[in-house]
Amino acid sequence: MQERYLGDSHDFLKYALLRHIGRSLGIRIGVNWYLTDPERVDKAGNNDGEKRHHLNGKDWRSVDPELFDLIGMFADPSNRKIEYVEGWNVLPANTVYFDTHVPTIDRHGWYDASQGALTDADLVFLDPDNGFEVKSMTSKTAPKYAFYREAAGYLDAGKMVISIQFARQCDPVQRGLQTRETLCELSQSDNPLPIVRGRVAPNILFLALAPSAMVEPLAAAMTEFAGSSAKTDIIT
Repeated sequence: MQERYLGDSHDFLKYALLRHIGRSLGIRIGVNWYLTDPERVDKAGNNDGEKRHHLNGKDWRSVDPELFDLIGMFADPSNRKIEYVEGWNVLPANTVYFDTHVPTIDRHGWYDASQGALTDADLVFLDPDNGFEVKSMTSKTAPKYAFYREAAGYLDAGKMVISIQFARQCDPVQRGLQTRETLCELSQSDNPLPIVRGRVAPNILFLALAPSAMVEPLAAAMTEFAGSSAKTDIIT
């Protein structure tokens, strides 16, 4: 996640989903920002995350009117600081956060620290720049990705997990199904949950893991959210 893009169209859908799940299940949310510094991980001049379609159009506001008004304040670049997500209660007031930048070395130590910071959360949300790891990533670009083992580790700790996956220049349905298959395989999960797709450019996918007792409630909450707007649907 990069602060310069905070409050964009993809963020609106992320926060709307988390707010819906928090209300529906009565749970405490934890956010691992997977924070990165663009000067360290991106090529000069890269600006591929600046999408703010939600600032116009009634379809967006109908998803979550309160959130729509709150997130509009991030249109001002000077407000794009993750501390304001907490300070303005963009997410529920009891949400816990881990905001240490993803390092290029000692990632295990960084991950262990995130486990400690998010120990009181029932659901951990992963917000990497791109999604899950790919073979083409380098030591420089690795911080832009969540690792499958990291999602699996939160599940092993008894947490529900939701992570994003961008679907750029590909079939989003195939990308979602392939990513879910790998996620379930590497986390040894026999309970594939539905994938929520955000119909923005590029498509954003939300993939989930859950302890067996929470699979059905989480699946129901995700499905209900996806059916609430023309901007979202379900990949099963």
